[in-house]
Amino acid sequence: MSSDTKGTLLDILKGGVVSAILYAAFLSLPVFGLAAAVVTPFPVLYIGLKRGMGTGAGVALLAAALVTLVGGPLASVLYVVQAALLALVLAWGITRGYSASRSIATAVLVVLGVTAALAALYAVASGIDLHGKVVAAIRGSIAQSLALYEKKGIKGDELKPFRETLEQGGEMLSQLYPALLLICQSIVAGINVLLLRRFAGRLPESVRFAPFSSFRNPDYLVWAAIVAGFSLLVDNSVVTTAALNILTVAGFLYFMQGLAIAKHYFATYSVPALFRYLFYAMLVMQAYLVIAVALLGLFDLWADFRRPRKPKNL
Repeated sequence: MSSDTKGTLLDILKGGVVSAILYAAFLSLPVFGLAAAVVTPFPVLYIGLKRGMGTGAGVALLAAALVTLVGGPLASVLYVVQAALLALVLAWGITRGYSASRSIATAVLVVLGVTAALAALYAVASGIDLHGKVVAAIRGSIAQSLALYEKKGIKGDELKPFRETLEQGGEMLSQLYPALLLICQSIVAGINVLLLRRFAGRLPESVRFAPFSSFRNPDYLVWAAIVAGFSLLVDNSVVTTAALNILTVAGFLYFMQGLAIAKHYFATYSVPALFRYLFYAMLVMQAYLVIAVALLGLFDLWADFRRPRKPKNL
């Protein structure tokens, strides 16, 4: 057996075991396991770019088999759809020379398309209303949260504001979960691409992406937001739900563009790291700042904030 074959098999073994362990941590640790879930696709992505798509698929198959032993067939299917497929499509896009944003968009849309198709097939075959199941699960979580508040001694009028807030949030979540799934999947893909930049020097072929500070949405995205906004005026629950989901996704994309603008100015004016971290911390704590950053990204369509400025003659 040649050394190259041994190296390939060793990479499949290491990548499959690491990816399976990360996904098992996600299944076993409800809170801390989320961090493991985010990087679960990375071994498949990295080895797929290092050794080729076939080797990456081998890593995914080994990991799926190991996940089956730990969590059963359903967990294995979820791993394949949520992590392995995302990584493989990302690797495919990168090897074709796609930009980071295009690779991420392609991978996310493929994963969500396959997920929707499998969910539809399952719903038809089993006769289950999946949307109703999701809504029921959200309401069940709200009921559990309210029960916890009651156990802590919060009852009557004291519980009322918590109940109203949770019910409003649950109603919104019941409408927006498709958009939120897309956003979460995009964040996972983006984090794995960022990790890939850290290890790009170890790949046989250089992987170069444009800096995040240059990220810009296609101009036609604004028309999707405009049409969705006017669609909210239509008195139809299906149209309203679709419009809210489109607006949520568009808002997220413009928020990312606003962040890219902020990063551009941080680099241009050499803003100290402390102030950058304070800015990012404020984003977590202040919803109004998030909206402001999204509006910054939207208005970049007309203002072009990152356009080089010509120096004035003195």
